[in-house]
Amino acid sequence: MRDLLLRLRRSEDAARPPHAWLGALGGAALLILAVIFIVGGYELGFGSTRRLGTGAFPVITGFALAVLSLAVIAGDLADKTDLEKPDWISFAAIGGALVVFALTVGRIGLVPGVFLTTITASLPDPALKFPGKVLLGAIVALGCWGLFIEVINLPFKPFMGL
Repeated sequence: MRDLLLRLRRSEDAARPPHAWLGALGGAALLILAVIFIVGGYELGFGSTRRLGTGAFPVITGFALAVLSLAVIAGDLADKTDLEKPDWISFAAIGGALVVFALTVGRIGLVPGVFLTTITASLPDPALKFPGKVLLGAIVALGCWGLFIEVINLPFKPFMGL
């Protein structure tokens, strides 16, 4: 009986499809997104080192995302452990945060747009209570104001109407 169970377990392990390609597909999707960022940013104009153009941030972000995508692909192809279930709630929160950013920054300004984006992205995290999410949103929003408007001098308005 024990031999039969061992044979069944081995055949079950052998029949289990490799999961590495699932993670690699996710990395490939991120790589495609990175290329879209790079091409779109290049078309907007990179600017110079002294005065970055509108396309500088998407190009830099695209290159960073491309490097991370390649790391995801390599890591998933090398991983031989069992497949983890995707966290669809966090995935939806990040997608929602991207939508919030796209819809708010041009209408209400960079600071409140980034504030709402950060809170939206952090909603699924049960370890961070709502006051902490508000504080995190405020810190990230003020950091974006300092970096993108004051230091890099990108043409964003911190608050619309002011």
